[in-house]
Amino acid sequence: MATIDLGKIKQVFRGTYDNSTAYVPDDLVVFTDTGITSTYICTTASTGNNPSSGGTAHANWAYIAKGVTDPIPSQSGQSGKFLTTNGSALSFGSAGITQVDKWYVTSQYTGNADPISTNLARFTTGGSYIGGGMSQSSGNFTFPATGFYKIDFSGVNTRIEAGRQSRYQIIEILKTTNNSSYSVLAQGHSSYYDNYSAGYRYMGNYCSAIFDVTDTSTHKVRFRTQVEDNDSQGVRWDIPYLQMTFFKLADT
Repeated sequence: MATIDLGKIKQVFRGTYDNSTAYVPDDLVVFTDTGITSTYICTTASTGNNPSSGGTAHANWAYIAKGVTDPIPSQSGQSGKFLTTNGSALSFGSAGITQVDKWYVTSQYTGNADPISTNLARFTTGGSYIGGGMSQSSGNFTFPATGFYKIDFSGVNTRIEAGRQSRYQIIEILKTTNNSSYSVLAQGHSSYYDNYSAGYRYMGNYCSAIFDVTDTSTHKVRFRTQVEDNDSQGVRWDIPYLQMTFFKLADT
């Protein structure tokens, strides 16, 4: 009588599934279904029947170890970024400040500018911009990438005449989300009171805003100044103090 060594009875690993191979019960194979690789055991002799389709095992096969979708997003183009989650999915985020740029008005002027559209230049003293850098056309600023941006606008103005009572000065950040109509995003005020003395008087203006740029082709900003009296003896905006600074704080 033949001797059967029960310790030698085992399942047979047949490698990657081959549609032309005849499989018998207890054969093990590896098969990739819709991008997910799993291990299967043959339960009924089978030829030409994929072990599963759309995540459901064929009647002739059963799962031994079912794979899962890779939870890590593609790493292509993600150099220098970190992995983050919103509680249900993973994504790559930027590490630290990736976009910083600063501009200013290169020539002083008196009165209103709506918007400030000329004599604009990048401020490079002490260094240049970080990232792609802002661009502007006729005073309309375009962002280099989507994201949440902090925008600062500051200025120093000089009242250059005597003999007038209270007068106000306003600086404003204006935004558009349709590349057309602009509305006020932030505003900064200053005022002179009973300026009857001869000589120069100085005031500072500042405002700041957070702007969620979800589309760089439609979401833009521009800047303007307004004064109560717009004549040759009104308010002069001094250089280089009319400055615009852009910080990207986070991805949108």
